[in-house]
Amino acid sequence: MQNIHQKTLAAAASGALVLTANKRLFRYLRELFDEWMLERGKQVWSTPLIFSYEGWLSKCLDDLGESWRLLNQYQEKYLWGQQIESASRGTSLELLQISKTAEKAVHAHHLLNEYGLDLRHQALTEDQRMFVLWQDHYRSLCEKNSWIDLSDLPQRICKALKEKLIGLPQRLLLVGFDQLTPGLKLLRETATELGSLCEVDMPTAVDSDVKLYKARDKQHEIESIARWTRHLLEQGATSIGIVVPDLQQQRRQIERIIRDQVDPQAAPLLSDEETAFSLSLGTPLAEQGVIHAALEFLHVGPVVSGDQFSFLLRTPYLGGYGKEADARALFDQKIRSYKQQTFKLSMLINQVRKTSGLSLFSSSLEQMQQLYGLKNHATPGYWAEQFANFLKAIDWPGDRTTTSREYQSVKAWREKVLETLAMLDLQSTPIARHHALTLVRQLSKDIEFQPEAPTGAVQVVGLLESSGLAFQHLWVMGLSATLMPARPQPNPFIPYAVQEKYSMPHATAERELQFAEQVIARLKSSSTDIVFSYPSRDGDSELRPSPLIQDCSQSGEPRFSELNDLLNQVNMRSVELETVKDVYGPEVKEAQSAGGTSLLKDQAHCPFRAFVHHRLHCRAFEQPVPGISALARGDLVHLALEKIWQSLQTQTHLMALNEKQLGDLIHSQVRAATDDYFKARSAPGERMLTLEVERVENLIHDWLVNVECQRDGFAILETEQQHLVQIGPLQIKLKIDRIDQLANGYRIVIDYKTGTDLHAEDFLTVPLIEPQLPMYAVSHPGRETDGIVFAQIRKGSCHFLGLVRDKGMLARVKDLSGFAQAADMGISDWSELLIFWRHQLDQLAEDFANGKAAVQPFDREKSCRYCDLTGICRIQEISPGGADDE
Repeated sequence: MQNIHQKTLAAAASGALVLTANKRLFRYLRELFDEWMLERGKQVWSTPLIFSYEGWLSKCLDDLGESWRLLNQYQEKYLWGQQIESASRGTSLELLQISKTAEKAVHAHHLLNEYGLDLRHQALTEDQRMFVLWQDHYRSLCEKNSWIDLSDLPQRICKALKEKLIGLPQRLLLVGFDQLTPGLKLLRETATELGSLCEVDMPTAVDSDVKLYKARDKQHEIESIARWTRHLLEQGATSIGIVVPDLQQQRRQIERIIRDQVDPQAAPLLSDEETAFSLSLGTPLAEQGVIHAALEFLHVGPVVSGDQFSFLLRTPYLGGYGKEADARALFDQKIRSYKQQTFKLSMLINQVRKTSGLSLFSSSLEQMQQLYGLKNHATPGYWAEQFANFLKAIDWPGDRTTTSREYQSVKAWREKVLETLAMLDLQSTPIARHHALTLVRQLSKDIEFQPEAPTGAVQVVGLLESSGLAFQHLWVMGLSATLMPARPQPNPFIPYAVQEKYSMPHATAERELQFAEQVIARLKSSSTDIVFSYPSRDGDSELRPSPLIQDCSQSGEPRFSELNDLLNQVNMRSVELETVKDVYGPEVKEAQSAGGTSLLKDQAHCPFRAFVHHRLHCRAFEQPVPGISALARGDLVHLALEKIWQSLQTQTHLMALNEKQLGDLIHSQVRAATDDYFKARSAPGERMLTLEVERVENLIHDWLVNVECQRDGFAILETEQQHLVQIGPLQIKLKIDRIDQLANGYRIVIDYKTGTDLHAEDFLTVPLIEPQLPMYAVSHPGRETDGIVFAQIRKGSCHFLGLVRDKGMLARVKDLSGFAQAADMGISDWSELLIFWRHQLDQLAEDFANGKAAVQPFDREKSCRYCDLTGICRIQEISPGGADDE
């Protein structure tokens, strides 16, 4: 397809100035020119005068020595934003989206400048009158400071050409322009006036085989393109073009599907290097991982969310990650266990300092604390320097070797984001740190990043980027009637009548139709093998092809390769699967295994859960909850009651207190418990903490007065004591909330519970799913236990629930005669119950030690509903009708 540019290449070789519609076409023609010269046996040649139109205008301004006057797009948008914000402050427009409004206003200003129009004497809406005021202020600033913007360049350069301040070759060629803007028309008139020949290189019609392809939907359309592309590559094609009108919206899906089909081996590698194809459309710089990390570091404040802090611990872009990765992962697990949504950074720094192996992470947090501590107002340039120094101090982008994409991202950050921020010094008054950070984040979103890489055989381009390009094979997708021609989008700040009169871009349906016809004609001349396609459906909507392609031949289908993504490759290679029944893990080699009572409880509920939790030490991450978590609330009740009974010791002392004394005791101990609990944790807000303290005080008061004072006399033997007990081959750590001794010498073991899912029957199951209290009962033969109970402490539900030796020992707690399960299992007295418990506990310990790890839940409702491992064991797939379905 090189021959369609023969005229352009020959003109460039003769010294003509070639101006292209975009940078992609500029690079394409420069490469094509070098190849053309080599084909003619040239070894040395002069650099051709091939430039993008905007690039040439900027070069001319630089030749005039006036490049300092030019406002880049970010400076221009910033100035407009300032004008809009200042004008709307204190009015009904104050909630205006400044950034989006500034974009529309800049576009309107450029159009008016290009067409040489003034709206002062037009009939205007209120918004348009406001725009005229903004424009007046903006022009006054530019005139005062001798600034010019991009829309002023054509007039300034043409004026300089007429004044002979810069020269123009005898021949000027405009390439790839679907339509000429007023600026280009002015340049052509100026060239003619100066005696230069200015030509527009229009595409030459070629004899093309054009096919029309109807896809089921967008997904099917992209898959078809990918298979067509792979077929051509297998046939040796070296130049394949894919044109996507709405590439910005479909970029991710197109990249994924084409990569899956064209280069499936690269897909799972997550490589950031270009493979067999390239996309012309870049992505926002802020979406690059290394830049996203930098923005997160800069935005750390005095309070951080749990997710934000977890990111700091896990990202490889923070200095020291390679050395401290394991320690950071463990600390992440610890912080998640608090189930808090937010944390004070100062508290986190104190905890990190006390944790070994996190010195580098601690230093980085301290740097973040220093940065948000800067409260002064300063120029954007000052903040750019501070941000650069901060990122250097925390060793961003990390201590590992960066990839090519990361290296280019960091370079773009320094050269485009921070330098652009510094360039705002001339337009900005001193600003606060948070304002500078807002600008940095916005710049990172606005700047388009595309890694430099060799152009592959397959190019995916947008409609405008395809201008002037030529391919061996071309597929243009998405040509439904709703997309081509496009719907008009007139600028709201310019009266519609004005836009219609001057046929401004995107103003009218006629203008869009004319433009679409020119684009389709141009595309038909870009290749000899063309496919136009459209999706026949979009969700529930039926789509028709664009009227501009309905005359294309519908005979013949494009040729496709077979589906080639990894999933289809696996499905096509049918191999006989080997079935292995693996329900045992390795045995516990050590004679003993220290663990808590949750080990045996997990083994009873599901052996697989015990194996994963206690042998593999794997658990799902805790999820943060708003306010104070249920776990923290239960811990506060436990800790407060422990302190209260350590002070009282007996029921007699409790009942000797009057109401005020009891209230003072509860208040002081709850407050002490709260202070102790939140020493190592980030405390919630003062108001929330006050409400929680009041709640716990009321709850404990209700428990002590209505339950503890109403039972027979007792004394406290132990509170929150830890024991190490031998169960089968295992040593288990056991912690009992409280042990009471009654007046008759009986001992009651008590476990505080603030939840609702409590059942005394769980002490009589096979396997034993509530092993903690029975474990204590059977492990101290010299100090026989006479009852095990839950103390349910909840608002409106405070009572004991469990199992005692003799009826009437403890309020309404039942003895064995109250349980039908006991009779069914042949347990008639307390001694037989102890034997049952011992047998069940020993069996659970033996099963765990032997490595029993079958996915075998005790009860789908009890065992699976709140289990964190259903995604690993896939219990729903093993047997239908899971816990949620019952």
